[in-house]
Amino acid sequence: MSKKSNTKQNTTENKVTESNIETIPSPTQLDRDEMQFQKLLQFANLARLIKRDLNENKIANSTFNRTYKKSDVIGWLANPGKYEKQLRDLSRFLFDSSSHYKRLIDYFSTMLTFDYVVDIYNQTNYEVTKELKDNIQKRYINTINKLENMNMKHEFSKLITKSLIDGIVYGYEYSTKNSYFIDILNPDYCAISSIEDGVYNYSFNFQYFDIYKEEINRFSEEFQEKYEIYKTDKRNKKWQELDSSKTICIKISDSEHAVPMLAGVFEEIYSLYTYKDLQMSKTEMDNYLLLVASIPYQKDANDRENAWALSLDIAEKYFGMMSDNLPEQIGTILSPFSSIEPIKLSKNEKELDTLTLAENSIYNSAGVPRMVFNSEKASGAVLNKAISMDESTMFKILRQIERWVNRKLKDENKKIHFKVTFLNITEHNRKDMIDKYKDASTLGLPVKRHFCAALGLSPSDVMNSILLENDVLGITDKFIPLSSSYTQSHDDKGGRPDKGDDVEEITEIGDDLDTNNPENRS
Repeated sequence: MSKKSNTKQNTTENKVTESNIETIPSPTQLDRDEMQFQKLLQFANLARLIKRDLNENKIANSTFNRTYKKSDVIGWLANPGKYEKQLRDLSRFLFDSSSHYKRLIDYFSTMLTFDYVVDIYNQTNYEVTKELKDNIQKRYINTINKLENMNMKHEFSKLITKSLIDGIVYGYEYSTKNSYFIDILNPDYCAISSIEDGVYNYSFNFQYFDIYKEEINRFSEEFQEKYEIYKTDKRNKKWQELDSSKTICIKISDSEHAVPMLAGVFEEIYSLYTYKDLQMSKTEMDNYLLLVASIPYQKDANDRENAWALSLDIAEKYFGMMSDNLPEQIGTILSPFSSIEPIKLSKNEKELDTLTLAENSIYNSAGVPRMVFNSEKASGAVLNKAISMDESTMFKILRQIERWVNRKLKDENKKIHFKVTFLNITEHNRKDMIDKYKDASTLGLPVKRHFCAALGLSPSDVMNSILLENDVLGITDKFIPLSSSYTQSHDDKGGRPDKGDDVEEITEIGDDLDTNNPENRS
């Protein structure tokens, strides 16, 4: 019989009347041991009638808990040098599965703008002859075109994201005249082997192609050639350093080990998962209702045992009908006791919100202000100070990239030296830096290129925009500024501009004060 049909049964059919109550035989002919046995048996039968046991409301372990044990995570953090791979794998998993961890990574990885200028340096002759000017201009244009072809904002943002997740990133360049990209290698098969001009070089474990044989064809000729060398001496040629002119390695930490930047929050994220499970279980328990149905006892039973007014079969029948029509949040128990009482499992309103505390602990361990992700009670000054500290952390990584780019430029320009300077601009301080360079430009300082970079223009964008706007399209001659208070002399009357209709007249408070009164002189 379905639940729906049960609910529609005639109420008179379900009603227990005196005519259909089957009395239980008197236990007087049973000896005491038999009575005790029957009593235990009845209670055993009643125990099986608990349809939804509260003990079944156990905590449902999350995927994170099942995949990574907390004890293992703590052990890895205690010895990061030995467990670099495990920490990297955990970091990648959290980036895909934990919204809190992903937002932290995105917060840092999207911070840098990679706005840059190209400068000249190491010049011994400052007499600007036509020959020197033409030579510098030609090489400058070649340099900025090569940098433009590298699509640095996109390629470096990929490296930053990967380095934050893994703690280190190993890249290999592939470039043509009009195309460029950096292939990110598996860090499990790479290791830093030397430092050249302050930039990391690394070796590659060519045993990789013994495992992934089909991938050898997608790698450059250098990999294919060195793999053949490896096959001639697999013991001594397993690790070989790659061409430094085509490799890039960015390491986040200054420590000896390459561990994820935010490894310190792993334990807190683990606790957050546990608190979420507890919160869910607690919420279910708070909404749980337990109905205890008791079998009526014979009024004239006096002190006789098991003198129930219903047989167990009839009690089970109606108890089952009741239980089948209840939602999952309501449990039922058939009891020999003499009352029916609802038991509500309610929470204590004064308890602390442990889930919120766990979330705050993640941001505190990462050193990131929680207000960045939650604007409640945010103080502008305090928040800006906290963000500036995070910016300083990312600027250290930016210097590594800057030095790597400049090493490439040294190899390409032998006579005239150019360098790239990545400005300390982030998505958070861009407006302040624009105002800074704008004010400096109006004072005649040579930072007009920096001002353009702060606006998001690359050196190539600036040169081509000048050519297109001024020389080709003549926009500067065709665009006439709109008349405004900044371009008009206000009929040569001087003084302040006329007030608009919507501007309220400032109260002349000073005119109403007695200036001879010392209290009104401030």
